[in-house]
Amino acid sequence: MGYEWLFARLPTVRVEGLEITPAGVTFSVCSRQASACCPSCQSPSSRVHSAYERTLDDLPVQGRRVRLRLKVRRFFCDKGSCQQQTFTERLPGVTEAYARKTCRLVEALCTIGFACGGEEGSRLASALGMPVSGDTVLNLIRRAPLPPMADPTVLGLDDWAWRRGHHYGTLLCDLDRHCPVDLLPERSSESLSAWLADHTGVQVISRDRANCYAEGCTQGAPQAQQVADRFHLLGNLREALVRLLDRHVKDLAAVARDLTHEPSPPVTEASDAAPDTPRGSSEASLPGSTVARDRRLERYRQVMDLHAQGVSLREIGRRLGLHRSTVRRFVRAGAFPERACRPHRHRTDRFEAYLRQRWAEGCHNARQLYRDLQAQGYRGSYCVVRRCVAPWRDSEAAAHTPGARPQRKPKSSVARPSARRVSWMLWRESAERTVEQQRFVEALCERCPEVRRATDLAHAFARMVRDRQASELGDWIGQTHEAGVPREVTAFADGLLQDEAAVRAALSLPWSNGQLEGQVNRLKLIKRMMYGRGGFDLLRQRVLHRA
Repeated sequence: MGYEWLFARLPTVRVEGLEITPAGVTFSVCSRQASACCPSCQSPSSRVHSAYERTLDDLPVQGRRVRLRLKVRRFFCDKGSCQQQTFTERLPGVTEAYARKTCRLVEALCTIGFACGGEEGSRLASALGMPVSGDTVLNLIRRAPLPPMADPTVLGLDDWAWRRGHHYGTLLCDLDRHCPVDLLPERSSESLSAWLADHTGVQVISRDRANCYAEGCTQGAPQAQQVADRFHLLGNLREALVRLLDRHVKDLAAVARDLTHEPSPPVTEASDAAPDTPRGSSEASLPGSTVARDRRLERYRQVMDLHAQGVSLREIGRRLGLHRSTVRRFVRAGAFPERACRPHRHRTDRFEAYLRQRWAEGCHNARQLYRDLQAQGYRGSYCVVRRCVAPWRDSEAAAHTPGARPQRKPKSSVARPSARRVSWMLWRESAERTVEQQRFVEALCERCPEVRRATDLAHAFARMVRDRQASELGDWIGQTHEAGVPREVTAFADGLLQDEAAVRAALSLPWSNGQLEGQVNRLKLIKRMMYGRGGFDLLRQRVLHRA
């Protein structure tokens, strides 16, 4: 018949009839098997006891739902020692016992579920003629067997976040085959060592510099060569530069003012004092940024008071409800760490010269200026133009009006760059910096010899890592203990000594965690597609499915 090709992959069944209705297509099929084996004792039997019908969902045809009305038989078990007197014939490759779907439909739904998830997979499958609920798709994913994997020879480790800053897991990848091999629900030395003890073929382990991973690799695979990831080595050194610049926040602000020729602010008795509050104003009437700064300043003073009393950083964080890293940053700063203001760009910036020209010609109407800018190609709003010319209007009124006049608070033309942003300036080579960045770096290094020394050492370490010069590691560490080297760089070098074997391997072997970053990004995408509703078992199935 013309529809026999639909069942070419099901050689154990024979089509007996066809019924087409508006709801879909129904095939009447029966088994071709002359005998069947008992599922308990595996003895064959050809004596038929009875027959009944099963209804199965199958793959759709031309977008129409397909059902199979399958006639199955019950056989007698002729083996006297078997406790099962009768049994239903099994149809391998067609369906499983007690199932309501064919094997090939289950395979198609699993493929959709692994790619799209539960609810999205349900909507896609229903549109293709395979109606199914989202919960069923997830149950099929959970029951799907994972492909067998051989023990990796070169293993890569990296962490992934259940919830960033609170709970982390561990992703393990085979660096030879470029695929994940397992997913651990926690980031601990115990779980890692237990996994490595069950997989004894690992010879090389590439990891970041977390202490729990170093301990877990040493305990679970003492025979393996540990390799510190080069990306994390360079990242740790740049973080040391950030901590150094946090101690020189005042120097960053001074260099920014010098380069813009703005006069320095008046010196007060307390360098971290908050600006005076206008008489008659309450905290609620102050700008939000000022209120936030006052709260942060108060927390800083509380941290420093407790630190002066000898209270540990962990206990300070517990008492004040702060993270330990925040407390550590306050203590190391040496002064109140002001937050840097990122310079904002407006759509009127490239038209500022034209606006000033029109203002000098006597056009002080913001609406007219807005229309003129639209003719010049401006695509912003009128409110932005009005805010841009408002300070000019105040200065004009103050020049022609006698007596005191309330002024808008002028915005400082100096935007102090943050320590993290300056660390990237220092990290780049001179040829990679812009003219403004080069001027800032030169002025900062001239003002702070510690920053100049740290920058030179950072560049030397980066060249050593990129050129794989393991023989120069000892000399570089020796230079970090000389006079004039910032303590942050010295502490970074001391950390290298504690993990010296893995660091030297990173400077001589080709392995790194580069491909793990891509696997972690894929894991994040899968986790976000699940909307946080799936558990670890479902996440592990979807991550390892394509391995």
